[in-house]
Amino acid sequence: MNRSLFSVATRVTFSLALLSVTTTLVAYRLADRPRRDVLELQRKRSICESLAISCSLHAGRRDTEAIEANLQSVIRRNPDIASARLVKGDGVVVAEIGDHQRHWHLTTTGASTEHCIQVPISDSGKQWGRLEISFTSAQQDRFARWLHHPVTVMGLATVVLNGLLFRWYLGKILTYLNPSTAVPPHVRSTIDTFSEGVAVIDNSGRIVLANRAFAKSVLLTTEDVIGKRLDRFAWQAEADQPLPWNVSVLGTNQSTSLRLSHDQLGERTYLVSASVIKDDHNKRRGVIVSFDDITGMVQKREELRYMLTELQRSRDELTERNRELQVLATRDPLTSCLNRRTFFEVFDREWNHATRAKLPLSCAMVDIDFFKSINDKYGHSKGDKVLRTVAATLNSSVSSQHVVCRYGGEEFCILMQSTDIDGGERVAEKLRKAISDLDFGPLKVTASLGVSAISLGGSSPQELLDQADKCLYVAKRNGRNQVVRWDDVPEDMSAEEKPVDRLEPEESVPYAAVASLISALAYRHADTAAHSTRVAELAVATARGLMSVKDAYILEIGALLHDIGKIGVPDSILLKPGPLTEEEWQVMLVHDRIGVEIIDSAFCNSQLQDILRYHHLHYLRSDSGDQLPQGEAIPLGARIVAIADAYDAIVSDRVYRKGRSQAAAFEELRRCSGTQFDPDLVERFIQTVTDHRTLDLPMTSKLTAMQIGIQIDHLTKAVDDEDRAGIVSLASRLRATAAHCQITAIEDVAAALHAAAAAGDEITDLLDLTSELVVLCQQTQRVYAQAPALQACDSTQLSSVGS
Repeated sequence: MNRSLFSVATRVTFSLALLSVTTTLVAYRLADRPRRDVLELQRKRSICESLAISCSLHAGRRDTEAIEANLQSVIRRNPDIASARLVKGDGVVVAEIGDHQRHWHLTTTGASTEHCIQVPISDSGKQWGRLEISFTSAQQDRFARWLHHPVTVMGLATVVLNGLLFRWYLGKILTYLNPSTAVPPHVRSTIDTFSEGVAVIDNSGRIVLANRAFAKSVLLTTEDVIGKRLDRFAWQAEADQPLPWNVSVLGTNQSTSLRLSHDQLGERTYLVSASVIKDDHNKRRGVIVSFDDITGMVQKREELRYMLTELQRSRDELTERNRELQVLATRDPLTSCLNRRTFFEVFDREWNHATRAKLPLSCAMVDIDFFKSINDKYGHSKGDKVLRTVAATLNSSVSSQHVVCRYGGEEFCILMQSTDIDGGERVAEKLRKAISDLDFGPLKVTASLGVSAISLGGSSPQELLDQADKCLYVAKRNGRNQVVRWDDVPEDMSAEEKPVDRLEPEESVPYAAVASLISALAYRHADTAAHSTRVAELAVATARGLMSVKDAYILEIGALLHDIGKIGVPDSILLKPGPLTEEEWQVMLVHDRIGVEIIDSAFCNSQLQDILRYHHLHYLRSDSGDQLPQGEAIPLGARIVAIADAYDAIVSDRVYRKGRSQAAAFEELRRCSGTQFDPDLVERFIQTVTDHRTLDLPMTSKLTAMQIGIQIDHLTKAVDDEDRAGIVSLASRLRATAAHCQITAIEDVAAALHAAAAAGDEITDLLDLTSELVVLCQQTQRVYAQAPALQACDSTQLSSVGS
C-alpha cells in the first residue's frame, strides 16, 4: 500500500484500530479459560458425592462408626471442609464432625451454596437422610474472585496490552510524524518566509519542525529532516565549544557561529541562536534554533581584515618612505649633514629659545682651505671624499646637541646650543686640529673657522651668521688654518671688508613662514614649486662671493618665492596642457603683482620685496619713462633671479614642449645679454653652472614624491575615519597632482576613488581603491627615490654656493 495515498491521520487511525482488535482478541483468549470458582465448586461437589455414596453404603449396614471414621478421613484430606454432619430423615444426627452449628447456614429445604452443600442419602430407593458439609467461608477471597472474573480479566488484559502496544507504536510513529500538520497554515507560511533557517527540536535533540531555509542548508527536504537528530549533521565549532542547542537544553539561551561543509555548497558559516521552549508550567519542552547564513559577511570581514592589514602595512611602508624622503629633503646627500633650509629652521627655533630663556648660543663657519685647487688638481671624486671625511669629522667631534650643516660647497656651519663665545672658540679649535690631522696621503687639508655668539651683539640669526662669515674671511686673510672670533675682529677691518649697515637693520625673514608659503605653493602646483627651488639653488650658487651670507639668504628666499603669486592663478590656466591665449597670458602676468602683495603682507623686508618686484625688469630698456630702475640700479638679487629663472624655464619640460639643452640655454642667455640680462652676471652664471656640472634634469621628483606621500597619508587616515568628505577632497587633489605630473595610473585610480566616494559606495569598495592607489603611489615614490633626477636635484643643492 502506497503511504503517500493516505494522510497521516488515516494511517494512524487504521494502525490504532488494528492494535485495538489485536489486544481484544488476546484479552478474550486470556478470559476464555475455565473459571476457578466453577472448578472449585465441581471439586466440592465431587467430594460431597463421593462421601455421600460411602455414607449410603455404611448407612445400609447401620455402621455409624464407619460413617464417622470416613467423615474424619475426608476432612483430614480436605482442609477447606469446616464441618460435616450426617442426619437421618427423622432429624436424628448420626455423626457430626467440627462445629457444624456455626458453619452451617442452610435450612433443611434450602438449596446448596458454594460453601454449604447438602447431599441426600438413599437406602433401598428411599431417602434415608442427608449429608451436610460446610466449607470454610470465602469472604476474604472476594477480590480474588472478582479479579479472576472473565470480564475483569478481559478488561485488564485489554488495558495492559493496549497501553504497551500504543506506547510502542506512538513512540515509533511520533518520531516521524510531521508536526507541521498541527501548525496553522499561515504560521507555517510565515516560518517558511524567514531567510534564516529555523528548526525546533525536542529534549532528545530530534527535529520536530523545520522550515525550507534550514532544509535547503542541509540539502534535504522539509519532510526528510523531521525526526533526525540535529547533532548528526557535520557542524564544526570552535575547540571545546559545545553546540548551542545542547547548552540551551540545559536552560540558557546561546548564540555562536558554526561551520557546515558540503560537497556541493562548500563550507558555509552560520550564526546559530538557540532558545529554550517552555510550557505553561515552566517545564522545558524543547529548543528552537535559528541558522543565519553569514558566509558572505564572514568572507567580507576576512577580506576587510586582509585589506586593513595590507593598508596598515602599506601605510607603515608609506610612513617609512616618507621618512626616507624627509631625510632626503633635510639632509645633504653627500655628507649627511643638514642642508641649508633645514638648518635655517633649526637656527630660527634655537635662536627664539635662547633669547626667551636667556641662554648662550654660538655659531661657527668652517671653510676648507684651497678646496677649489683640490678639485682642479685631484678631481671632483677626491674633492667629494674630502667633503665626506671632513663632514664625518665635524659630526663626530661635536656634542650631540650641536648641529652641523653643509652650508654650501666646501663650507660648513655649526650651531652650538648652550655654548658661549669661549666655549665656541674651544670647539672650533678642536675641530681645526681634527681636520688638520686627517690623512689624505700627499694631500694636506686644513680649514679656517670663524666664531660668533649671541652675546656679541647679533640681533638675528642672519646677523650672527654674517659675523661668523666675516670672522672666516679674516681667518683666511690672515693665513688660513686658524680660528677667529668676532670680538677679535678689528672694527675697521670688518667695516672695510664687509660693509653692513647696522643703523637701520632690515626685519628678519623667519624661515618657518617661508617654508609654509613653499608648502602651499607645492600643494597648489608642484611644478612651480620645483622650478622655484631650482632657481633658488642656481641663484645662490651664482651670488657666492658677490654678497654677504645675510644677503645670500634673502636672495634664496626671494628666488624660492618669486612665483608665489601663482597661488592666485586659476587651475584652468595654471594647469592648461598647451600654449596660453593672449587673454590667459594677461591673467598669468597678474601673478607677479599677487606675489609682491603676499610678500609685502608677510614680511617687512624691502630687499626681499625688491627681488620680487623687479626680477622681471629688463637690464636695459629703450623706454625709461616708467621711473623703474634699469641697469646696475636694478637690485643685484633681482638681476640674478632673472637669469636663473630664464635658464630653468628654457631647460625644463613644459606640458606643451620639451626642455632645450644646456648649450641652447647658454646661447639664448648670451643672445639676450646686455638687453634683458646683466652681461657680467650672465657669464658668471654660465661659469657657475659649468663648473659645478649642474644637470638639466627636472627637480620635481622629490617634491612630487613628498607631495604624493603626504596626500596618501592623509587619504588613508580619512578612509580609516570613514571621512567621505575628506576622501572626496583628497582624491580630487591627488588626481590633479597626478594629472599635472602625467602619472596616468594614479590619475585614473584617484578619479575612480573620487567618484566612488562621492556616490556613497560602501567603505569596503573605497578600501579596495585606496589600497590600489597606495600601491601605485609607493611605486612612484620608489622610482623617484631611486631615479637620477632626485640625485640631480640634491647635487644641485650640493653646489648651490659653489667653491
